[in-house]
Amino acid sequence: METPSTATLPAPTRPQTPPAAPGTVRASLASNLNRRRLARGLSLRELSAATGVSKGLLSQIERAEANPTVDVLVRIADVLEVGATDLLRQPMLRPEIVRAGDLHEPDDETSVNLLFAGRGEGRIEIYRSRLHPHDTSQVSSHGTDSVEYVTVLSGRATLVVDDVPHQLETGDTARFSGLSAHYYTTQDSPAVTQTIVSYPGD
Repeated sequence: METPSTATLPAPTRPQTPPAAPGTVRASLASNLNRRRLARGLSLRELSAATGVSKGLLSQIERAEANPTVDVLVRIADVLEVGATDLLRQPMLRPEIVRAGDLHEPDDETSVNLLFAGRGEGRIEIYRSRLHPHDTSQVSSHGTDSVEYVTVLSGRATLVVDDVPHQLETGDTARFSGLSAHYYTTQDSPAVTQTIVSYPGD
């Protein structure tokens, strides 16, 4: 009597984590890890050997398909000589604007308003610019992780970031990713701006 053959069952597969949407922490980690690994001239295999994290997991992280543990994140950050928070830093997707009219500034007392706050070591550059009527500044881009802060000291200026215009009145303050192509324009009146460009340390 023949013994019925036993069918070989396929090995169970682990459900895959769908790729993260742009702008999420997982997507930011994927981009930051890939950029910093390449900046160090490391292949996935070399980073795996240095961290003890499997090449497959590193590849999944760079494709935004994995959620690494804190231990894994710290081991990767140590080898890349950055802070774990640097790997999780999210880019600024659109300008943030503080309107002068929204500030609390009573006429009869001194006032101090926190406009923006941030952490991290790095260098900064401070500029004062004067734009004539119907003037357009040079198109600028300051590199990955840079942030530009601008305050209109007088007049009215239009900030154009990635071809999207943002009207700024006297006293308005904005910040945006310095990586984005941007410039300033004026209409019938001149404008004076003060700009700070922050470059976080790598």
